[in-house]
Amino acid sequence: MFRLLCATLIIVAEQENIHRLKSGSVRSFEELYESYHKRLYAYFLQRTKSDDLSQELVQQSFIKLWRNTHKLSDDYPVSVQLFRIARSVMIDELRRLANERKALEEFTQSSQIIKESENLVFSKYLQEEINEAINDLPPIRKKVFQLSRMNGHSHKEIAAELSISSKTVEDHISKAVKQLRKILKYSLFIF
Repeated sequence: MFRLLCATLIIVAEQENIHRLKSGSVRSFEELYESYHKRLYAYFLQRTKSDDLSQELVQQSFIKLWRNTHKLSDDYPVSVQLFRIARSVMIDELRRLANERKALEEFTQSSQIIKESENLVFSKYLQEEINEAINDLPPIRKKVFQLSRMNGHSHKEIAAELSISSKTVEDHISKAVKQLRKILKYSLFIF
C-alpha cells in the first residue's frame, strides 16, 4: 500500500513538473538541470570517453529540452524524455563529427593529389627548362656536357673522343654548369 502511494505521488509530481516545464517555468527547468546534469554527463562520458564532448552534449541536451518543452509527453517521466533527447543529441553530434572527419580525410587526400600533380607539372616544367638551357649552350660545350652528365663519360674519355685536352673538357663542364645554374635559378624563381 505504501509503495503504491509513493508511486502515485511520484507520477503526480512528474506530471506537475512536465506541466510547469511546458508552461515555461524557469525554476522547474533549473531543478531538472540540478537533478540530472551529473547523470547526463556520466552517461555521455561513458560512451564518448571525452570530457569536453560530454560537457558539450549535456549543454546541447538541456538546450534542446528547453526549446522543445511544448513537445513533452505526459505519458512518460521527464527523466526518460530527457535521456531520449540526450541520446539523439549524442547520435547527431557523433554523426556530425564523423562527417567532419571524413571531409577532412577527403580534403587531405585531395590536397595530396593536387600536391603530387603540382610536383609532376613542376618536374615536367623543370625538365623542359633544363633541356632548353642545354640546347642553348654552344655546340662543343653542349656535347661535352651531355657526354659527361647524361652519358656518364669520364673527362679522359670525352677528351679522347673529341680530341681535346682533359683541362678543356673540365673548363667546358664548369662553364656549362654555371650557365645552366644561372638560367635555372631564374626559372625556379619565376615558377
